Amino acid sequence: MADRFVYILLTRSGTWFSRLIHFATRDNFTHASIGLDGPQGPFYSFARKHQHFALPAGLVQERVTAQRRADPCCLYELRVSEETYRLLRRRLAGMYARREEYHYNLLGALSCGLNLPLSRRRHYFCSQFVAELLQGSGAAALPREPSLVRPADLERVRGLRTVHRGMLAGILVQPAV
Repeated sequence: MADRFVYILLTRSGTWFSRLIHFATRDNFTHASIGLDGPQGPFYSFARKHQHFALPAGLVQERVTAQRRADPCCLYELRVSEETYRLLRRRLAGMYARREEYHYNLLGALSCGLNLPLSRRRHYFCSQFVAELLQGSGAAALPREPSLVRPADLERVRGLRTVHRGMLAGILVQPAV
């Protein structure tokens, strides 16, 4: 069987929360999401459920859209085995089907910023969620435990290949994989 690909999308938006994280960390990217269906998505993450309100937040499906075309981003692909891909797809589908049971881990995000691990059942922040999926499926080894992983840490995952670096608009013109 052929290998499959997992996509990790790192972005930095203009929301107040993203600006606060960028100010505190000086990291290039403040948000992480994961996709299994190519560069044009969908991607999954823990984020705001409504565009104009920070809360409520939780497990959401994200698509690269023209509305966010000026957001800086980096899209990576990670080659995984068919078995790992299927495991990720099952886990992601199961979580998304029960998405109302999951919540944004605001305390965990703040704790991560202080380098203090804090895991809470069915609570994630964006990079913790991506890290947990990658680690739990065996797709990648991580530099630290998921509750301490920031989007910048995901850039150091072994085996990542950069598909696109620039503005989100560049992903919209990427050929489908």
